Amino acid sequence: MVNILRLALVSLTLIGLWSQIACAAQVKAVVDRQSVAFGESLTLELRVNGSPDDDPDLAPLERQWEVVSRSQSSQIQMINGSFSRSVVYSLALMPREEGTLTIPAVCFGSDCSLPLKVHVSSEEQGVDKADSRELFLEAEVEPKSVYSQQQLLLKVRLLHRVDLLQGSLTEPQVNGVDAVVQKLGDDLHFETRRKGILYQVVERSYAIFPQTSGTLEISPLRFDGELSRGTQRFDLFASRGQRLRKLTEAVKVEVKQPPGDLGGRPWIPARALSLHDDWQAGKPQLTVGEPATRTLTLRAEGVAAAQLPELRIAPPAEFKVYPDQPGRSDAVAEAGVTGMLQQKIALVPTHPGRFLLPEVDVDWWDVRAEQWRTAHLDAIEVDVSPAPGTAVANRPIAPPSSSQPSQGETVQVPEAQNEEPRLQPLASANGQPGIWPWLSLCLGVGWLATLLVVWRRKQKQQKAGEEPRCDAPLLREKNARQAVIEAARNNNALATRRALVVWCQTLWPDASRGNLETLGQRTPQLQSEIDRLSRSLYSANEEQWIGKKLVEAVEQWQKLRLARDKRQRLPSLYPHDSASLK
Repeated sequence: MVNILRLALVSLTLIGLWSQIACAAQVKAVVDRQSVAFGESLTLELRVNGSPDDDPDLAPLERQWEVVSRSQSSQIQMINGSFSRSVVYSLALMPREEGTLTIPAVCFGSDCSLPLKVHVSSEEQGVDKADSRELFLEAEVEPKSVYSQQQLLLKVRLLHRVDLLQGSLTEPQVNGVDAVVQKLGDDLHFETRRKGILYQVVERSYAIFPQTSGTLEISPLRFDGELSRGTQRFDLFASRGQRLRKLTEAVKVEVKQPPGDLGGRPWIPARALSLHDDWQAGKPQLTVGEPATRTLTLRAEGVAAAQLPELRIAPPAEFKVYPDQPGRSDAVAEAGVTGMLQQKIALVPTHPGRFLLPEVDVDWWDVRAEQWRTAHLDAIEVDVSPAPGTAVANRPIAPPSSSQPSQGETVQVPEAQNEEPRLQPLASANGQPGIWPWLSLCLGVGWLATLLVVWRRKQKQQKAGEEPRCDAPLLREKNARQAVIEAARNNNALATRRALVVWCQTLWPDASRGNLETLGQRTPQLQSEIDRLSRSLYSANEEQWIGKKLVEAVEQWQKLRLARDKRQRLPSLYPHDSASLK
């Protein structure tokens, strides 16, 4: 009995060992090539039969190889009632160095493959050899030496004579000095011949603006792509194409400091520069108090718009200036960047007459001729007309003259000459007073009755607390002031300005029409708010105007005005009669 039990235990143990041996996975490593050039990829295939203990451990592989892609496929078969499972792991490997490299054993838990040896040769050098290759990458810069903030052009070209399935190119990395890198448009596609061999070319251009002087170094750019092998036979490896990696050589450029002392001039290193003024073509007709916009445009080749300085003018003192925020834009082309700055300036004349707007000069550095140049705008003579109605209101009155009036002149006739002859009262024919005494009596009674009615009405108004009715000028001023307050509370800048002009006319009818200078000069409390309103109207990028402060200034001015008028109407505190002091 004991022997039977021992035999059963031995049988079960042998069965378990056989099951483990049968279930153990078999791992085999296969490469598509035993020798590759540096920068080219090879495919490693890990074929696993059975069920592996774990996922593959690729850490030992990545010491000398870069895994650029991976894929996995599995297959299950059933033969005579028994199942078999196989898994294939495909890895695209890129060598990290040259020489004889080892693909180490890749383990799936306790199941491992055998190591493999692969020879990695150096990349072919020289123009003749390069022209015989299927794909290569090159980079060039122009010019070889630049000033700080001058444009440096970098062109990167990929030349290939086989079909590309996919590819990617890294962006330029600049070291040594601070720099701004800007891509120029889309990639160009064309054909070229090198040593009689036709290549397809993909060209990408960059503009680099070094900000300081020193040695600028552009790190090697890297292209990773996949080539089509063009084979027609079924091949598991060929269906995924051949992966390539190409690098450019590092590029160094010396960046120089600006020449000499700038002397306060802006530093604009450009290939060409132009300055345009829209008032040079045709002089505008200016009117006192009315804004006119002048547009100056600065265009520079090889300079970004952010580098261009703001344009400022110094008009005569009879002008108020409201410059707008400059508009900047860049135009990119194969030749590089062309920056444009557009400066809009609102000019508001405050006095009529003829004025000379000064010339405008912009100094810039010509990088081609290596010398300073100046973009120039001539001075402009402009005529400023008075505001409508100003000439009539301010026209001096001519003194009276005994000479004959000229044609069209109005002659004022003395009032005494226009009076009718006075009628003398006539007595009746019989010498009696007649009707005149009775008529005089009636007129006297009527006059007394009128005085009585006026007196009684005044007494009623005083008892009821009524104020005397405002005359027409005061009523117009009050309505105009309320219109200003209402427009300002609605934050309507244009309506507020119009209402201020009307209010100014009601306060001072002799003031210039459409000119707020008088209102600002005679009401210092409102001057700052009027200037802020003008800046909001004449500057497109100014923040939204809020009329709360203007309303407060108008109300404060009205309170001070009422207090001043009240003081002027109060009687003297002490009577002038000295007898009352006793």
